[in-house]
Amino acid sequence: MIARQPMPADHKHRDDPQETADYLLKKHGQHEAYAVAVKGAIDAQEDGDNYRLSVWRDVKQLLATSKNLGEKVSLNLSEKVSLDEQK
Repeated sequence: MIARQPMPADHKHRDDPQETADYLLKKHGQHEAYAVAVKGAIDAQEDGDNYRLSVWRDVKQLLATSKNLGEKVSLNLSEKVSLDEQK
C-alpha cells in the first residue's frame, strides 16, 4: 500500500514537475514512482487542490513518457477512452 506522499518539503523545486519526477525515480524506482504520482494526484483531487493536481498530472506525464520506462503507461482512463474513440 502506498502511503500519502506529499511532494518533499526539502526539495527546492517541489513545484517543478521534472525535478519531482527525477526525485521519485531515484527514491522509488520506475513503476513505484508512477504509482506515487498517481496517489499524489488522487490526494490533490480529493483535497480540491487544483494547483497540486496540475503538478502531479505533469509529473505522471513525464514518468509515463520517460525513456526509463519500457512501455508508455496510460496517463489516465479518460485519455484511454478518448484515444479509443478516435479510432
